[in-house]
Amino acid sequence: MTISFFVTLSLPLILLNLLQSVIPLPTFMPSGGSMAMRFLRFSGFMFILGTLLAGCSQMNLKNVVKEPSVQVQNIAVREVNLDSIGLDLVMKVTNPNAYTLALAGYDYRIRFNDHQLVEGSTNEGFRVAANASNQIRVPFKVGFKDVMKLLDSMGDSNTLHYEVDADMRLDVPVLNLFNIKSHKKGDVTIPQLPKIAFGDLQVKSFNFSQASFELAMQITNPNDFGLDVKDLDYQFSMGGEKWFDGRIDQTVKLGEKQTTTVKIPVSVSLMKLGSGAFNAIQKGNFTDYSLDANFKLDSTYPALKNLQIPIHYAP
Repeated sequence: MTISFFVTLSLPLILLNLLQSVIPLPTFMPSGGSMAMRFLRFSGFMFILGTLLAGCSQMNLKNVVKEPSVQVQNIAVREVNLDSIGLDLVMKVTNPNAYTLALAGYDYRIRFNDHQLVEGSTNEGFRVAANASNQIRVPFKVGFKDVMKLLDSMGDSNTLHYEVDADMRLDVPVLNLFNIKSHKKGDVTIPQLPKIAFGDLQVKSFNFSQASFELAMQITNPNDFGLDVKDLDYQFSMGGEKWFDGRIDQTVKLGEKQTTTVKIPVSVSLMKLGSGAFNAIQKGNFTDYSLDANFKLDSTYPALKNLQIPIHYAP
């Protein structure tokens, strides 16, 4: 750093001495030529000096400043909800110089499965210490429906292919001499919500006052990690009228790629149900009912915790 600083200061002095030997410095004494001639000589001197200094300064800075590097490391899932999926673009910036560099911001463009879904820019600056590296996490979100649409085109896979282009801007004029870009292709696994399916409404028992039914809810975990289904609250309606509220406090644990069945109990007054509806249910052709439910989804995956999942089912 000391040598570079000395060279930077010495170049103007050397050039000044050389120019004085070719074009004597103008003086503004009364004697020795007209004022116009002295002004022209002085202007020419300053023009040549400025041009040479600018060129040498550029060449000197090119040699002194080593180009920093930007490496896109990966894309990580940060959070999942029913509106969007939060992700982080993780980049590593390395400064090979013996002094701190200031960066003025960055631009990025991200494609998933050949569809450009994300692009952004920031002027928020940061510094990278001498001979050190900084990791930058750029948060962004993608619409949940957009991601699910892309995953549907992948069949049973929950992996998306991504392609990232990133440009880093430095906070020094000399940075304009460098083109700091990074490009990376990779894959990111998107955690998926459990798949829900229902069976027919089955009659379990009845007496003179009420009938008991059971609705089987099948839950499938499509992920490579475990899921917990907790606190299932539900409301059973017939003919658009609410008839029964219930709650299942038991936690249902699903291993990776596992399917299990939760049986939802329903009790209905026979007087309210009526013989026609009851006979239709016994024959398996009664469809004038609906179930609205809500449960909490938890998992070992950090981005998928304490998520409330609503359900609506009508045959």
